[in-house]
Amino acid sequence: VRTRHDRFRVHPIPPDSPFEMQCLGAVALPAAHASIGRGERELRCAQRVLRSGTSRSRSCFPTSRGRTSTTTTTYAGKAPFPVGTPEPNGIVPGIGKGMPKWPEVWRWLNEEKKMQTLDSLDCQKLVREGAVLLDVRFEPDYEKWTIPGSVSVPYVTGGFLAKLRLPGFKKKNADFVRMVEAQIPDKKTKIVLACIWGGSLTREPPKNRGLTDNTKGGGSLPGAFELYQAGYTNLYHLYGGVNQWYQDCAFEPTLPEGVGTWPGDIEWFGYRQFNGKDRLKGQRDD
Repeated sequence: VRTRHDRFRVHPIPPDSPFEMQCLGAVALPAAHASIGRGERELRCAQRVLRSGTSRSRSCFPTSRGRTSTTTTTYAGKAPFPVGTPEPNGIVPGIGKGMPKWPEVWRWLNEEKKMQTLDSLDCQKLVREGAVLLDVRFEPDYEKWTIPGSVSVPYVTGGFLAKLRLPGFKKKNADFVRMVEAQIPDKKTKIVLACIWGGSLTREPPKNRGLTDNTKGGGSLPGAFELYQAGYTNLYHLYGGVNQWYQDCAFEPTLPEGVGTWPGDIEWFGYRQFNGKDRLKGQRDD
């Protein structure tokens, strides 16, 4: 179970994560290493890719058996705009009816927009310089636990049944772009989007559509896709989402403590979040 206060903790294994599948069960890891080590490797890989501008290397990521993958994918030119059906506001949605295939969106964010991923410390530095931390989580989650100073515009919404965590009752917030424009009218503002668990811009989406895709995240990357279309130009992605921020607070004294009770301190959080869940069917709190 994840806790911020133990020197060693049991690291829950998401069943669909190639980076966590070191064995069939939980792995006891030193907390400091487990919370930031993988993120640092992933961010360094992303920085190398951004500097090169031509290829995306997966050689810095461990495989499920602990070996190192040497697969390198090279793309020629910029990715075309993903094919989808615009909503009445002219925006092609990131999720829901009319959405493009996610791998197309993922490539467009990487190749066309070159969107950057920030860890918690880099995010804090950017916010101190005037950036806005945009929390796109489901509103009840924001009300219970949040990063100080963040602005809430939920990317998903729902009524009473959705608030009871029943699967299938959440839906995309049709007014997401309009609400962001009302909160942040200057479209040159630097914005860091944060959802509950982040997704990834460095791991490629699985080519097997039968596999659960853990690169999309809980709304930050699909939300960025829509905001780019609306004219926002300086968008960033928070690695690991709000969940990772709370976890990093235990090891980075310069990070402001989150407000409210972090579910990671609740004993059954790891089981509820990961065991037998399928994000594509809405069976995860995102």
